[in-house]
Amino acid sequence: MKLTKWLIFIILHYTQFVSSQAESINYIDYHKQISAIESFIIDSSHVKAIEPYKKLFSKYNFVFAEDCFRAVQTAVFIGDFKSAFHFLERGVEQGVKIERTLSDSLLINLKDQVYWRQFEDKYDSLRNLYLKKINKELRLKINELHCLDQKHRDISQLQSWNFIRQYIIDKKWRKITAKIVEEELIPLIKKYGFPGEKLIGVDEKGFEYKVTMDRVRTTFAQTILIHYFSVPRTAEFNKLLFSSIKTGHLSPSSYASIIDFQAQWGKNKYYKGLHYNEWHSSKKPKELPVINKNRISIGLPSIKQHQREVELARKAFFERKKGVYLNQVRFWHFRE
Repeated sequence: MKLTKWLIFIILHYTQFVSSQAESINYIDYHKQISAIESFIIDSSHVKAIEPYKKLFSKYNFVFAEDCFRAVQTAVFIGDFKSAFHFLERGVEQGVKIERTLSDSLLINLKDQVYWRQFEDKYDSLRNLYLKKINKELRLKINELHCLDQKHRDISQLQSWNFIRQYIIDKKWRKITAKIVEEELIPLIKKYGFPGEKLIGVDEKGFEYKVTMDRVRTTFAQTILIHYFSVPRTAEFNKLLFSSIKTGHLSPSSYASIIDFQAQWGKNKYYKGLHYNEWHSSKKPKELPVINKNRISIGLPSIKQHQREVELARKAFFERKKGVYLNQVRFWHFRE
């Protein structure tokens, strides 16, 4: 009897310990470490990124698929295929599909490596682990809301020739987007958390007609909010969004992009703070030091590092349009 009580005591305290550990995890720290790792890649010190990636991914039950994908690319770039498959397996657990891997110009030759057969044997079980983690009903709901927003966005943007009715068309889209956000999306965020990839997984081909290939992130809820804040709106949801960064439900890049739209189009009516220079930017010299500090505080890279990432992404993007696929680790500042 004493042994049973002792076991119950240990189990309860262990459960409380694990729970407190989970509550103490702050994903801002995660993103700060990611920025530090990416600085090695930008400086062409790819080898220095491998072990930090491994240590970071081992600390968190959930990590972002895009980070896993970039870790795979980094390992392949230096010919460390053992580490590449280690990262790839973790990436599959976060939603990276085998088809997406083989569509990448840097990763396509992974199938010729000795580790590939072992990876293929594990793939289905890793994929099932991912599918069990995501909220499928919430995923379908966000897909539905995104499709509705996109439908009216396209009517507004693609029928710009119809200038006589443009004001009415735009007004209808804004009204529908407001209804989506205020009556549907915000209540869902309050109930479940922000519907980013931690909750609903990454975007896949077929989720929406514009998604023509599997991705390594999700942008659906972010896109709806960006459209919502393309006109002056109240900033009352910002605290809710900011708290979602800490829990890993919302990436700092997505949060900063949403705030940039408030700063750009809010006309200082509701949001009275500064840009984060993630999407729209302020170029006022007096504001840049504070913006840089604000970026770093939420886990974004510095303005200087961000600019270098954009330059790499732009180079890869324009070369790809010419049919040239650069053998480099890419940063997704342009939609694929």
